[in-house]
Amino acid sequence: MKLTTEQIEYVSNYVKSFDIKWYELQVEFTDHMVNSMEEIWEKDPELTFHQVKQYAENRFGRNGFKAIEKVRISILQKEYNRSQRKMIAEYLKFPKIIGSVLLGFLAYQVSFYFEKPNKYLGVLFALLFLFIIPMFYQWIKNRKIDGKRFLAIEYFHAYAGLMIFPQLGINLSNMFKEEMQQNHLLVIPFICLWVLGILFCITGIHLNTKIVANIKKQYQLN
Repeated sequence: MKLTTEQIEYVSNYVKSFDIKWYELQVEFTDHMVNSMEEIWEKDPELTFHQVKQYAENRFGRNGFKAIEKVRISILQKEYNRSQRKMIAEYLKFPKIIGSVLLGFLAYQVSFYFEKPNKYLGVLFALLFLFIIPMFYQWIKNRKIDGKRFLAIEYFHAYAGLMIFPQLGINLSNMFKEEMQQNHLLVIPFICLWVLGILFCITGIHLNTKIVANIKKQYQLN
């Protein structure tokens, strides 16, 4: 026996009442409940809707939805981690690597026009904030999609930690300013760090855009 649209909506709201905040899990638990209820009702059509709901809920075990939520979050995080590594590998193809090398080489050549290398590096890492701003904007904008929170987006937001990247570069360059003044080659590791920061930011923006697009397509959201 199939549940009506109103009954499915009731089950969905019931699942949400257990403070299941991630939309992926709300949908997953609702689907599981609905399938179980339909299976039970098919075997015993004389049962009421609420009796069927109780029997189906008992299948989740003593601790119910919250206990399963912890297990599913751990599993989903591992899946998202593998998925994001795959997307990064697909995105960072040969042209982007070559472009990063050329950018680093250009930045190194420009450094010779500055009397104090640490001041030049300070400018470079300060400019890195400009690359982080669009990423931070996406972090705010996509925290909720159509009013719903997704674990995939929350897990991705670990990349927001890149906000400390420019400050780290500035502090380290000031720490080694005397050494760089005596040996200009020491600028190279800092430039590599700067290029890496830019690459992370660009990749992060790409990942966020792709993850949001996949979520909207999968759950048919605007």
